[in-house]
Parts: sequence; C-alpha cells; structure tokens
Amino acid sequence: MYHFARTPRWLAGHALAGVLLAIFLIAGFWQLNRHGEQRDRNAAVAERQDMRALDADRFFEAVLDAGLRAELEYRLVSLPIARFDFHEAVQIRNRSLDGLPGCHFAVPAAATSNDSAEPLGVLVVAGWLPQRACTALLDGEIAVYATRLPLASQIDGRIRLSQERGLLGPSDPAQGQLDSLARTDVGRIDQQTTLDLVPVYVEVVSAASADGSSIPLGESLPGLSVPVPVPPPELAAGPHLGYALQWFSFAAVAIVGYSLVLRHQARRGESEQIADD
Repeated sequence: MYHFARTPRWLAGHALAGVLLAIFLIAGFWQLNRHGEQRDRNAAVAERQDMRALDADRFFEAVLDAGLRAELEYRLVSLPIARFDFHEAVQIRNRSLDGLPGCHFAVPAAATSNDSAEPLGVLVVAGWLPQRACTALLDGEIAVYATRLPLASQIDGRIRLSQERGLLGPSDPAQGQLDSLARTDVGRIDQQTTLDLVPVYVEVVSAASADGSSIPLGESLPGLSVPVPVPPPELAAGPHLGYALQWFSFAAVAIVGYSLVLRHQARRGESEQIADD
C-alpha cells in the first residue's frame, strides 16, 4: 500500500518534510527558552528594584568584583557627586521614549566615596532627549539643551551593565573621539575620558542639591530640551510564548498534513491498482 513511499522522489519529500519539522520544533523550543529567560529577568528586576539602595562605598566595592557585577544590574545606588564632565558627554543614538525617536545623554561624573581619597569615575545616563535636540547638540547648537544635573550633589540611579555588540547591529569605530555611539559601551567611552570609569553605568532616577532639596529632573523649560529620566524596564512577558505556540502549531500541521498526503497517495494507488485488475 505504501510501496510508493520508498521511491527516490518520495524519499526526497520525506527528507524535506523532516527538515521543516525539525526547524519548526527547534524554533518553538528556542522561543520557549527565550520566554523562560524573560520571566527570570523580570523576576530579578522586580526583586532588585525593591532592594535597599547601595551606598557609594558598597557600590564601588561590588562593581569592581567581576563575580558580583552581574548581580548589581537594576539595583539602585545613591552616589555623592563631586562634578559632571559635560565637555566629555556622548549621545547613545536611536533610543525611543513613548514612541518618539531620540537619544540617551551620557555624562562622565566624579563620585566620592569614604573608601577612596580621590573621586571615582562613573558614567551617568542623564536621560532621554528628543531627536531634534540630539541633532542640534551634534551640530554644536547647545542653546536647545539644558540640564539641572550640575546643581546636583547627589544622585539616585539604576545600575546597568555595559552594553556590547552582539552578532548583529551597528558597530562604533574602535579609535578616535566619538560624540555619538550605537550603545552604552562604557569601555569604549572610557577610552576618551579623563576619568577612569567603572565598568557599569547609572541611569539617573532622582537628584538632590547640597542642602538635600530635590531637583526637578525632566521638567520642561521654555524653548529648551531637558533630559527626561530613563523609565525603568518593562516587566511584560513579551511575545515569546505566543511565538512558541505558533511554531509548535506549524509542526503539528506539518505532521498531520504530510500524513494525510501519504494516506491520500496510498489510497489513490490502491484505487488505480483495482481499476487495472
């Protein structure tokens, strides 16, 4: 009944169907793995954001330990600031906020610590700017931009790990002075700063002046673009579980569909044989 399935043409069909089935299953399990990673990441973010903020001493002690560094991401830190080096600021391009294009404005800062006689360098992401301000700043038109951070003697921020280029994506020149980068690569920015930056960066959440009063960050000023603090990461589950179900559905359709094709061909051959008899 199924003798036809051993012919060269059908053997090639079996191989093609097997390859497609393997692709569907691999893609489905890969999306399930991504879903698990997203779930674990969301749990870690939620837990760390609720933890007590690190002080400067504990922050600099932990961040210089490669074994502890990954566990610091998304934790909050309070840093006394000696100065901001705005002349060495850079833009992290292609960053959106509420669907609007723009950039992140990253500034090297000198932070003080009881354990160090000299201020220590840390890259601070002051916030998000709209695209027109990003373009104007690159063109030297600083009149469109304003920030209240120079008034801050202390900032509270979210610790983030330095970003690295994956298999895909734009790359930045390895040498030279850059005003704009594709990602927040602390090591690359450290090459062009006078401060010795620690290998993480901090997204500003709030700031206070020397007398302890809060500094209103992100509030608009007439005719000027003010950096808006980068919002915390979303804790959505993402589309990976839905994609996994789609790939497994494709696999099920392939199995059932190909079985029906074989069954139909077998019955057709059986009918033709009866007609010949």
